[in-house]
Formats: sequence, structure tokens, C-alpha cells
Amino acid sequence: MAIVIQQQPTSPGMVNSDVIFEVSSTVSGQPQYQYVMDIYESGSATRLQRIKQQPNPYGYGVFNVGQILKSYVSSDDVWKTQLFATSSNANMDFRVLFGEEYGTSLSSSITLYNGISVTAGDPAKSGSNFYTFTNGLVDPYDAVNWNFASASYYTAASASVPSTYNHNNVLTNAANTQSINDGDYFTFSFYNGNFDNSALYAQDIFYVQIQWYNSAGSVIQNDDLGYNTTATGGGPRPNFTDLWSDGGVYDTQNSGTRLIHVGVGPQNLEDAGFTIPTNWAYYRVLVTGQSDDGLENSNGVFATRWFTKATGECAYNGVRFAWKNEFGVWDYYTFTLQSDSNFTIERQAYEQSFVNFSTATTSVTYDKSRRGSRQFYNALNNVKTANSNWLSQTDADWLRELFFSANVYIQDGTDMKPVVINSANLTEKTNPRTQKNFQYLIEFSPANQLRPRE
Repeated sequence: MAIVIQQQPTSPGMVNSDVIFEVSSTVSGQPQYQYVMDIYESGSATRLQRIKQQPNPYGYGVFNVGQILKSYVSSDDVWKTQLFATSSNANMDFRVLFGEEYGTSLSSSITLYNGISVTAGDPAKSGSNFYTFTNGLVDPYDAVNWNFASASYYTAASASVPSTYNHNNVLTNAANTQSINDGDYFTFSFYNGNFDNSALYAQDIFYVQIQWYNSAGSVIQNDDLGYNTTATGGGPRPNFTDLWSDGGVYDTQNSGTRLIHVGVGPQNLEDAGFTIPTNWAYYRVLVTGQSDDGLENSNGVFATRWFTKATGECAYNGVRFAWKNEFGVWDYYTFTLQSDSNFTIERQAYEQSFVNFSTATTSVTYDKSRRGSRQFYNALNNVKTANSNWLSQTDADWLRELFFSANVYIQDGTDMKPVVINSANLTEKTNPRTQKNFQYLIEFSPANQLRPRE
């Protein structure tokens, strides 16, 4: 006489999706029977939600908690990260517990049972100590089941072991090589550690190196971004000499350390105190795990990404966008061609008499400055456009995430300003000698419009 969890989500998962639990019970035919589900943030005794549900005609209870969980996550605004940053809002660990309640007759009082045995109490039956969810989504047309297909973005390798592996597990659909310029912000995001508190296996994002090249392809400078520790803004490792299996490392993971952001844009690096070579043409970012000597494992690669230096097109400054991608973290791209800004003004006015019938004196003053038409409402609407350079099919497909995103910013100097995407138009160019190319014209508005003067 206990709850059986027939189906549950995997970790990590995405909250902006259908997150399905299915449960059953041998006593679901009891009078006034209901399944009871409690949701907690992992590590907290404060219940977030309690949901009750009657069995379906076949006796099962099906719960979709995605709509509930997404209320408790938001975005990590980490564009200006120096070195590393943990997640504060975009990733959370939840406990989901099941119980059941029923009476002895249709009119009797109801007793709540813990779901493990015939013991009265709050729901206590769970299929996992916690479930990790990120503020992303699962495209139902790409999915093969209800779960986030994390295999391409999370690989738990033998931790602190000189193993050989080569992954590219950045949480993005962007190409491995992207364009960037001096002054640009850019962050990578990774799942870090594991989701079962294992001391042996983890995606241990340990070390990041930047390697700069000139136009001749020669290495001109190496910068050690350093080790992912609590001292550099990351975690859970307190010191880089600590192995993953050490106490105080694997057993101190939390939702924040399970999602790590790394600042690798030229402006991020400059803000962190690095001197960027003036003659750089491109650079490589290498992300590795840890070896058994406590240093980086150069043969254990979790990501290799390349950045080529972008130059202004036709003297245009370009418009650099940052947007929350489908994984709930940030992607970046600069529209390098012409950009325009237009204002429209909506006005409302009323007419008043030239004669002041409300005079408070013994005579009506002749006042040439008195208004006849008086505006009482002005609304300024600034609409901007930006044009991309010609894009490959891969980049054009990826940039659709920008148009679908509800959380978009532009970089203005070192400020990040929120905008709203209004529309996007696609131009297709067919070159029979090479391949199809695409160009986007995007229309957007500042999320905070200028205010009129009274």
C-alpha cells in the first residue's frame, strides 16, 4: 500500500516544457482518494506548492510540473562576468514528493499518508533526492520523449583522472567559430559537476585557457583564465589543488555550481585585468577537466571554441545583441551592416478658449501667451532596424533563437540595454557556384522608451 512512481523526468531538465510525473497506488480505489504532490527547493523545508489530483479512469495520476517550476527560475544576467560565475536564478534543484489521501467512506474525514507506507504524514515518496531544472525549453518537434536530450551538452567523465576525451559541451546551438571584436562581451555556459553527487564521475569544468593568434597563424600570447574555484567566482572546488573526490568538493554541489558561466569576450578579459594583444586576428578558448595531479588535464577537453576578429563593415558600428537561448543562457551576435533609428510621436490634445473664463481677478487679462490647443499626452516610440551580413544556413537557423527569445539586450558601450524584437525579415541569395546565403533585417525597440517633456 504505497505510491509507485511509474515515470519521472531526468536531470538536467528544462522548465519551459512539459515535465511529467506519473504515479500509481494499490489503494487508488479508496473513497475520496487523491494523489498529493509537494514541491520544495532542495535544501529548504519551505513547501513551494502542493497539488492534489484524483486518479484518471485507469487509476494513474499524471502531473505536469513545468508550469509550476518555471515560476521559480529566471535569467542569470552574467554578460559582464570576469573569470567564472555560478547560477543564481537560471538553475534550481527541486525535491518532488508524493503521498496520497483518502477516507473510509464518501462522507468520512480524510487522512493524508506519506506515500511510502500506511503512515499518516506529509508526502515523502520520491524517485530522486533532487531534480535539476534550468530556465530553458525542449522543442517538441526535435524531442524524442519528454526529457531534455542532454547527451550533447553534458558528459560525466571519470573525474580527476588523466582520461582522454574531446567534447564541445557549451550550452548553445551556435557554430564552433564565431566573430567578435574588441570591446565585446561574451559568456559561455556549461553544466558543471553532476546530478547525483557522485565522487567519481562529473563534467568537471576545471580550467580555461585563451590562446591568441596573429593573421599569420602564429601564437602571440597565452592567457590562463584560470581554475574554476570559489575564489574565481565558480565552484564547488575551494582550491584548484582539491580533487573532485575530496570532501568539500563533490559533496558541496548545489544548483548554483551545477550551472557555470565563463567570461571569454575581449571586454570580459580586459575587465578581469588581462592585456589583449593589439595585433590579434583570432583566438581559441580551451576548457578542460582535471588530472590526478591536481592540474589541468590537457587531453580531457570539454570545449574548444574559436573567435575571429570582426571589423566594421562600410564604417558601420553594428548592433550587438545578447539573448536568452533555448537552454536558458546567453548567446551573442553582432549585426554588422546598416542600422537606423526612427521616432514616431503619438499626441493627444484639447482645445481651450483664448478667453480665460476662470479669471480670479476683477478684469480678464489679454494674454497672447495663452494656449488654444494644449497637448496633455505625448508618447514617443523609437523603432530601430539592423542588418546582418550574409549568413550561412547554420548561422541563419541559429539566429532564429534571437527572434523567438523574450529576453533580449543590446550592448551599448559597456552597458547592456533591454530591447523588444518587433519583427525580422529574411533575404535569401542563391549563388550557384557556392551555396545559398541569407541576410536578416531585424526591427526592434528599446524596452524603456524615452519619456516626453511636460
